[in-house]
Amino acid sequence: MGHRLDRWSAGPTMTTTLRDIYQSYLCCLNRQAWNELGKFVCEDAEHNGRPFGLEGYRAMLIKDYQDIPDLHFNADTIVSEPPMIAARLTFNCSPKGEFLGLLLNGRTVSFAENVIYEFEGTKIRRVWSALDKQAIERQLAVSTGK
Repeated sequence: MGHRLDRWSAGPTMTTTLRDIYQSYLCCLNRQAWNELGKFVCEDAEHNGRPFGLEGYRAMLIKDYQDIPDLHFNADTIVSEPPMIAARLTFNCSPKGEFLGLLLNGRTVSFAENVIYEFEGTKIRRVWSALDKQAIERQLAVSTGK
């Protein structure tokens, strides 16, 4: 069982863990419930060292879904060490056009994202993310015979 939030801040209940909040956040993303994002993300959130704020974070996610209509966040691994969460997210999706500088044009690819979140209380304050671009490049090489 994950660490209880009451040791770090007042959470919604005494039994809610940071892992529970993170999994609810992923559900929010998968439902594209953008009006609920503020429940999970701080107003002054940062992504990979860039100050996005909640609105910038929301805009980034909306664009992700516009570019990848079948995007779905799957948590393969979650490690909780409050106030931090580390996760390996897996994706099997079909980006439109170009993605990470690679021309995919709707082709289905599988890849992972390694991401670390720092929480302030019950909300995400900082995110550090790295996508496995090499996995996509290997899939493109196999299909083109290169």
